[in-house]
Amino acid sequence: MKVLLLFPPSWHPSQPYLSLPSLTAFLRQNGVNVRQRDLNIELLDILLTKKECSEFYQGIIDKIKSMDRTSVHSSQYQEQYQTMVDAVEAIPALMDKVETAKNTLRSEGFYDLEKYMESVHIINEALRSMSALYYPSSMTSLNNDMRYSVYSSRDIFKALDDEEENIFLNLYKKHILSSILEFSPNVVGISITNTSQIIPGLTLAKLIKNQNKEIHITIGGSVFTKLIENVKKVDGLFSMVDSFIVFEGEHALLELIGQLDGKRDFKKVPNLIYRENGVTKINEPFYTEDLNKLPTPDFDGFPLKLYHTPASVLPVQTSRGCYYSKCSFCNLHLDHRSFRLRRTELLMEDISTLSQKYNTPYFFFTDESVPINKLREMSQGLLEKRWDIKWMGGVRFENSLDDDLLEKMHESGCQKLVFGLESYNQRVLDLMKKGIKTDIVKRVLDACLKVGIAFHLYIIVGFPTETEKEALETLDFVLHKEYLNSPGFSCLPSLFGMEKDSPVTHSPSEYGLRSIMSPRGEDLGLGYFFEVEQGMSPEEAENMYHYIIERLSEELCPFPYNYSLPDGLLYITHIKQQDNNA
Repeated sequence: MKVLLLFPPSWHPSQPYLSLPSLTAFLRQNGVNVRQRDLNIELLDILLTKKECSEFYQGIIDKIKSMDRTSVHSSQYQEQYQTMVDAVEAIPALMDKVETAKNTLRSEGFYDLEKYMESVHIINEALRSMSALYYPSSMTSLNNDMRYSVYSSRDIFKALDDEEENIFLNLYKKHILSSILEFSPNVVGISITNTSQIIPGLTLAKLIKNQNKEIHITIGGSVFTKLIENVKKVDGLFSMVDSFIVFEGEHALLELIGQLDGKRDFKKVPNLIYRENGVTKINEPFYTEDLNKLPTPDFDGFPLKLYHTPASVLPVQTSRGCYYSKCSFCNLHLDHRSFRLRRTELLMEDISTLSQKYNTPYFFFTDESVPINKLREMSQGLLEKRWDIKWMGGVRFENSLDDDLLEKMHESGCQKLVFGLESYNQRVLDLMKKGIKTDIVKRVLDACLKVGIAFHLYIIVGFPTETEKEALETLDFVLHKEYLNSPGFSCLPSLFGMEKDSPVTHSPSEYGLRSIMSPRGEDLGLGYFFEVEQGMSPEEAENMYHYIIERLSEELCPFPYNYSLPDGLLYITHIKQQDNNA
């Protein structure tokens, strides 16, 4: 039984995602012949070459020649024509620079801010220009955008066969499909953890299924975990996918492989959604993994040298789920059934094994929030072992995150912390049920500055009832001169979106909402429209969001700290090493 696990575009090109290495390690521990591939970084490496740019360039020229320009056409037709003409003008200069730009990010040139920013710009301009061939679709190194809604099965199914607009169809056929089929897998698992991966992931599934109907294709990841009830109603998904594994996948995938190699009794596979006799079945109760029985993630098979950084930053988890789990805007409970911790001694083994095996001191703790006691134990363990590890991770503003602990964390290698601030207005924080106080926020951030730990702040604009004045209070706080002048400070705002099954949706009147509505035609929708009784309207909130983005861009260098958080870890470490050597 041969298993192939695939991670499709689009995702940050700076570090591997943790899902497949976790599954791969568990399957290999249990004797399964498994191979894993990060198709996102593989395809980026192919696209960012002079050869591929040149072929796209010729394709655009040929398409322009074939367009009828002898009569009046729609404005969209004219826009498509102009977009391709602009691409033809831009690509020749970009194709000569794109490989240098890609390699700069993989070298010491990464640490030269001007070279870094120039390289990121060249890469994204090249991808945008190349994707003019598939107008109106557009692609960057972080994302892909099509006119098809990823929340509508009808749109998705149209996109999968659209050779004119689906850039991934031709890319897979040309560069990926044959190597997948040559491996002759019995099972293909595709991880879809972000909405930007839905169309690329399902396009791949359909191509594989069309070539070999005997291959069992299963989809995992947080997107379809949030869509369990929706999947039951969309029969068309099962024409290209045999099953979905929701929530956690280690034991589920192992059991699925066993059943496919044996009696094919799928009701014994935990967390599985499948079709039987024309009926969609969901296997409950859902299985929860014991983190202390899982092996260290295995990144073998991932092309670590292809990521857009000069050193590998590896993701590690100290826990699954969120220990707080009360924020009223959040639906992370749909990803994990409960909160669990990994024992600190096992975490130390993970760090030691991965650091030695992949020759890197850099780690990103991907927990929703690393618990304070775990921070304390982990820092103590790293200090006792005297390992030269550099790390960052997400934490909450807790009163127990005091000066002594932050000092210990810094000594153990902590370079940066990621906080969900969301707002600096106490009324809004209380309505969000964040469980934090503004005076604690200020104290913790001041303590970080004091010990030399950089920080990243996420903020939310337009939470129900928030006023313009309250949003500007948050902006004024994050634009604090001391923060702006601190190495590694970054801030990323997001516009409030009402996510499926978040606490806000269960009691809208409590949050000053007149109504909430499901967008029409979105049978795979993950959110809602809403109307407010007070505070900024959704339109006013969007205007405020753009204003805040503009202000932050004026004050904060967006690269490398905000481009991708692993980039920031490397950059901060490099700056500190330079200062120490000066």
